[in-house]
Amino acid sequence: MRTFRVLIVDDSIVMRNMIATLFAKDEQFKVVGFAVDGANALDKIVELQPDLVTLDIEMPEMDGLTALHQIMTFHPVPVIMLSSYTEEGSKAALKALELGAMDFFQKEQLFQKSRNGVMIEEFLLRCKTATRKKLFLHNETSKLGKEQSIKMHLEMLTFLLKMEEELLQFHDELKQKIKQQNGLLKKFRKEADQFRYMEWQGSLFNRFGAKADEAVGKGPRDVFPEELADHMLPFYQAAWDQEAEVIDFETEWHGYYYLTVLRPMKRNGVISEVISLTVDITESRSMEERIRYLMNHDALTGLPNRHGLMKWLEDAIKQRERFAVVFVNLDHFKLTNETFGHETGDRILQVIARRLKNNAFSEELSVFRVGSDEFVGLVKNHSESELDRFVNTVMQSINQPIRILDHEIYISPSIGISRYPQDDQDSETLIRYANIAMDYAKEMGGNQVQYFNSQIYAKIERRIKLEKHMRKALERNEFILMYQPQVDLLEKRIIGFESLIRWDSPELGRVSPLEFIPIAEETGLIFNIGKWVLQEACRQNKQWQELGFPKVTIAVNLSSKQFYDHSLKDQILNILKETGLEPHYLELEITESMTMDVQVALATLNSFRNMGLKIAMDDFGTGYSSLSYLKEFPIHNLKIDQSFVKDISINPTNAAIVNTIIALARNLKLVVIAEGVENENDLKLLQEFHCDMAQGYFFSPPVEASKVPDLFANSKTPLHE
Repeated sequence: MRTFRVLIVDDSIVMRNMIATLFAKDEQFKVVGFAVDGANALDKIVELQPDLVTLDIEMPEMDGLTALHQIMTFHPVPVIMLSSYTEEGSKAALKALELGAMDFFQKEQLFQKSRNGVMIEEFLLRCKTATRKKLFLHNETSKLGKEQSIKMHLEMLTFLLKMEEELLQFHDELKQKIKQQNGLLKKFRKEADQFRYMEWQGSLFNRFGAKADEAVGKGPRDVFPEELADHMLPFYQAAWDQEAEVIDFETEWHGYYYLTVLRPMKRNGVISEVISLTVDITESRSMEERIRYLMNHDALTGLPNRHGLMKWLEDAIKQRERFAVVFVNLDHFKLTNETFGHETGDRILQVIARRLKNNAFSEELSVFRVGSDEFVGLVKNHSESELDRFVNTVMQSINQPIRILDHEIYISPSIGISRYPQDDQDSETLIRYANIAMDYAKEMGGNQVQYFNSQIYAKIERRIKLEKHMRKALERNEFILMYQPQVDLLEKRIIGFESLIRWDSPELGRVSPLEFIPIAEETGLIFNIGKWVLQEACRQNKQWQELGFPKVTIAVNLSSKQFYDHSLKDQILNILKETGLEPHYLELEITESMTMDVQVALATLNSFRNMGLKIAMDDFGTGYSSLSYLKEFPIHNLKIDQSFVKDISINPTNAAIVNTIIALARNLKLVVIAEGVENENDLKLLQEFHCDMAQGYFFSPPVEASKVPDLFANSKTPLHE
């Protein structure tokens, strides 16, 4: 006796249990799971593969009708609809049946106070009937391709074979379903070396001029056009010879496509007849072609996507044709997208795609979209000079202004090129090399072309090696913090330290932060490294205080990723609690570029201020923050970048810039710190400008924590002496 697996979908736990109680009354049903809404139901159907689903119409999140449509489209299974408020003849109930539900029940009738045994028995009987109808569902299965179609129709044949006793009961229904599916059910046998049809149901082949009442007793050549019969007969013979348990084949005629499944029938071990089911799969074929197009093309621009790119590369490499991979990335597209909006951004991408396609003027040139603002051009059989001309044309076309509404937008590209076979002979590697060359072009300022070469490769190899070792550096305690004093220029004493991370790698030696910090930011390692810096700096400062040294601030540089990390505030609170450091002894250094998103930056900085932390803007003068916003930011200290401070005693322009920044800061009531002070003349000029604080090699280079006590001891005299 077969057991039917049931999934119950209802947002009420009480109702789910009550429905399960009904199924418990019949041992043929087994409740295998519950779902609380439509989305949950879709997941459970995939996981549990039930034979029957009961589905509540009124649910939050995804309602029953929406869920039913999704189930019938992607995971067809018999569904019984249940409702507390929907009448059986209502639009919602009729819509459910139209969408493919097998039956509909009102919960009040099933669960009325005086239990109606007849009603419950009818409910269970109709649930069994629904499971029998499973194989005749009219759904979207055919759209999932030939393999699924074969499976569905094979199940239908198997059902017919196993249910011969009940076939008369379902005969009329079967004929109706075959008609709905535009199908044809046939039985044939071989007599005197000729195949003869014994039964024929369905009007599918009326379009061929073949009719059911004229087909019985005749063979394929008598019923079908000659070329169709010639196509079918070898499969008929294979089924008759039992070459396989099931034979399937496709037929095409006048633009229509058909799938036929043949199942041999045995009696006493001998083939007695073959059952054939044929359905129209033209819609399925059209859907397959559409899906294939969507799989291989970008929906926004219509360009082939990465799938198409890889096929092109594989074919070209097989044919050993020379070609170049031209990787195009749009400079500052993210900023443009955020400035003008995503809709305008999409239109820009469409314009760029059209311009690139216009350059693909022959079969030797193909263009693909492989990322948000990334395109790849593939150029066949061109010399380097011809390739240069093509790339210059691409550059010029992209550089032309794009006019959208009232905006005139200028976009520039960074382009990297790799070549087959000289750079490599593997498709993925060629794309990666072109991407590497593009990254290098972007690092060089953008709006330029860079060919891949060994020097670039060496640089990337170094980067890969750094990333590999950096992933283990934290747990191996390879990072150390150095501390550079910040000196009050009036009192000539230390009032703070800036913590500066260094990496001492046993394999790579001392690695500069300028080299490893960008990699850490790109890979996301900066989060763990940044947390360690905060912990170590706070721990060390608290330790100095406990040893009796003057209480000073410790400054920690934040990366942009840290700054926009929503968990940073809680992270800092936990670190301060763990180390016991008071908040006003921790100073967070940010850069101007972090404040581009003014509203987010303001909210973040205000939360830091409310915590009692100090805030410094580092490298001031090198970014592009608006002065109108600067006065709104809760900043305590303004640090003048060392590129302006260096040699101000002999560089009048830098001196004027520094003087102006100091005057601005004083008006904003900010403390000014000059970075990179290296000689006494520069120091004296800073003092004349009334600069508050300074740091640099004139006072002390960054030192290890063990050297800080000596700096404190000498802090009442010039620290370079």
